Order: sequence, then structure tokens, then C-alpha cells
Amino acid sequence: MRRYNKRIALYASSSANPGGTGVYTGRLISGFKEAGITEVVPIGSRGSGFAVKLMSEHFSIPRLVGRKGFDLLHFPAFAGRTVSDVPYAVTVHDMAFMARPDWFPSLRSLYYRFHFPRVARGAAVIIADSDFTVSEINKYLGLPASRVYLSAPENSAVDTIFRRTYGIEGEFILSTSTIEPRKNTGALLAAWPFIKKEHPELTLVVAGRWGWGRKETKQALLNTPGVRWVGSIPADQLLSAFSGARLLVYPSLYEGFGLPPLESAASGVPFVIGPAETLREIFGSVAAAIAEETPDSIVKAVLEALDKPFKSDELREFARQFKNTTMAENTYMAYGKAFA
Repeated sequence: MRRYNKRIALYASSSANPGGTGVYTGRLISGFKEAGITEVVPIGSRGSGFAVKLMSEHFSIPRLVGRKGFDLLHFPAFAGRTVSDVPYAVTVHDMAFMARPDWFPSLRSLYYRFHFPRVARGAAVIIADSDFTVSEINKYLGLPASRVYLSAPENSAVDTIFRRTYGIEGEFILSTSTIEPRKNTGALLAAWPFIKKEHPELTLVVAGRWGWGRKETKQALLNTPGVRWVGSIPADQLLSAFSGARLLVYPSLYEGFGLPPLESAASGVPFVIGPAETLREIFGSVAAAIAEETPDSIVKAVLEALDKPFKSDELREFARQFKNTTMAENTYMAYGKAFA
């Protein structure tokens, strides 16, 4: 791997975020460390309150980058303020806010649609999570991007931690994501009574915070028989939940990458994916089944997956292609475009 005689600042405050961008940032930091890439230096406080974070992003970090003589600043989660005279890289996790603005609260949609293109067009390097997202960046912004797949370490957690904490007994199917329209949780909940009828021994465990969406979806989460919504849970509990699941169902309509299926594979657990093009790109060859958007298609895919034999070792072997070090090394190589 070619090494650059350059110092790169990685804005790391998002690593405290329990969502996908936080997981990505934390694993990227670990990957650089494991790969011995010392030229990349994490900066920014983690886990601070909103006011402290805002002050840091807009005042402390720009001054620090300039004072310490960094040659590049990487925003892994589209946060912070750019620095005059210092080129920057930005990771674009997806373009859903451009493709389907109706999936987002109006103010959030407006902010991203008007602010993000300006930031992206000023970047020396754009990194995308998948080939699909590379094509979406070109489609909506007319910009090139480097594809770097995300990562997931092998999961060796035991399921007793999760079961004991949440009182989960017997076999369960897991679904995990922030609850928002593009994740298609409402269709999964509508499908569940028909799946439960065929497999009365199963519980559907939904892990993830409420983001936004229809009130009917929240009511279904709370009131559908055989469904346990445990909300957002710590990382160790989520790994334990993956280990205990009979199946992951991830019926998402649009993704930049889609970490849960990779987490499931790294746990040796089969999974069903939704119609998102990125999910098919990355996981189509190993998914137990692929659902379309409708509840009927989810029922069919889940029942098919439950009846299909699988090999945990083969799923884990697939997941080993997506290492922290591989992600970090490919990211470091992408930085080279700023130094050409």
C-alpha cells in the first residue's frame, strides 16, 4: 500500500453515536490503528452535549486543523465545518434525502438537499459505501466518488446477555434499525401475524430507536401480538441479540450499505433482505431470501428462509471479507486523490 507523507485529521465525534455512522467511524478508527496507519489522527471530543459539540465543530476543530498543520480533514458522518485552505474528504453514506425527500421530516430534508450538495462539491475526496451510492452521487450531484465497503468484526458474543436483560425466551427473529419510513418496518409488522400463524413459537424482536414516521407504525410496534420492541440497545446487547436470533429480517427500501445483514453474517445467522439495490449488490449472493416492498412478499421471503438450511461457517467466511483493516486501507488509498 502506498503511503503519503501527509497528516490527516479524522473528525471522530460521531463515533459516540450509536447509529450506523457512529459504528462506521469507530470501526474506521480501529482499522487505522490495527493497520498501523499512524498518519490518520482522530480529533474532536466524543459523547459531549449538543452545545459543546456545536462549539467544537464550528470553532475548536477548524482552529486545531489549521494550527496543527494537517494536510486533509475527513468528515466520516457529514458533520462539522470546512476549513479554509485545508482540503477535505467526506463520506456519503447514501443519497436518500435526494432520491426520496418524502421519507424525511420536511426541515431535515430541506437542510440536506440544500446544504449537502455545496459541501460535497467542495470536497477533494468523496467516499461512498457501495457501487450503488457511487452511481447515486453521480446521478444527483454529477460528482465522482471512491467506493469503500463498510466492515463488521466477527461476533463471538453469547445470547444469554440479551435474553437475561430483556426477558426473551424461546426462538426469535430479529429486526434492527432506526424506525423510519425507508426501513419498511410497517410492512414487516403487517406481515408478522401471517408469519406467526405458521410459526407460533417465534417472537419478533425489533431493536432500534424511534426516528420518525406514521403513528400507526409506532402503535403496531407497541400492540402487535408476538412483537417485542426493545428500543435502542447498547452495542454489546445488540451483538448478543444477533447471536441468539434464528433469522434477521431487514426489509429496507433504500440503503447506502446496510450494516445489519453484515452483522448477521458475522454472527453466523441467516438473513432476509429487502428490495434496496445496495442490499442486493452486497448481500444478494448469500441472503436466505429477498423480499419486495409489500407485506405479502415479506411473509413469503421469511417463510422461505425459515425452511432453508444454512451453514454458519459460510456466512462468517463471507463476512470476513469486510474487515476493519480493509476498510481503513481502502479509505487511506482514497485520500490519495487529494494529494495527486
